[in-house]
Amino acid sequence: MSEKTANHSTRPMINGGFPKPPFWLTSVLICGLVGSLLLVATLLRSRFSHSSSPRVHFIQDMDNQIKVKTQHASEVFDDGRAIRPKIAGTVSRQNYYPDEHLAHGFTQTWDASKNVWNVTFDTEFPQVIKVDAALLAHGQKKFNTYCMPCHGYDGMGNGPVNFRAAEIQSNGVAGMSWVQPSNLTDAARVARQDGHIYNTITNGIRNMAGYGAAIPDPHDRWAIVAYVRALQVSGAGHTASAAPATQPVAMK
Repeated sequence: MSEKTANHSTRPMINGGFPKPPFWLTSVLICGLVGSLLLVATLLRSRFSHSSSPRVHFIQDMDNQIKVKTQHASEVFDDGRAIRPKIAGTVSRQNYYPDEHLAHGFTQTWDASKNVWNVTFDTEFPQVIKVDAALLAHGQKKFNTYCMPCHGYDGMGNGPVNFRAAEIQSNGVAGMSWVQPSNLTDAARVARQDGHIYNTITNGIRNMAGYGAAIPDPHDRWAIVAYVRALQVSGAGHTASAAPATQPVAMK
């Protein structure tokens, strides 16, 4: 009998006939099991913990790629700008409205000498918008849905979001910085053109995000403009002469 056969025959048997695994194999299996548990624990910790360092990104997909962002420079174009001006005569594939006054609230003219678009905000409502009690009621509904959380029901910038932010800031949260939403009934907002207010609703202004995607129908956005004008007339002590003569009067 060979030495190999002898060692095999003298190895302790388990389960009535199977030899007991050697120590080295048992050790490898135990270490592998512990290592797999450590890997799972590490992944779970990374998933639910916070860190100032960037996470390990195994699959890049299209998250990290060579690209230029808004307001960045580019040497590809003669003017040095990465963002390109709109091409005259092009239209959107979706939500196209032939009436630019209705869709945009401003008119654009191309200044070839300066290579820029000149924007002029419209001072009146589009002809297709009938300013009446029904429009104001509809504008009030949309205003209370999208604008009230920040600007408040009266439009003076004291909505629940502002109260909550002020409360958090007063507790001394590190890095907390909050600017109160604009008072829509003050003189600066009263003096703005209808198209300016419409454009603010659509595209946003300063820290305010645009609501063009959330309120895709321009008729709804113009209804909000009408209701803002009503708030300017009826709220904050403004008289009817404080708003432009072409604006609707407040609802009773």
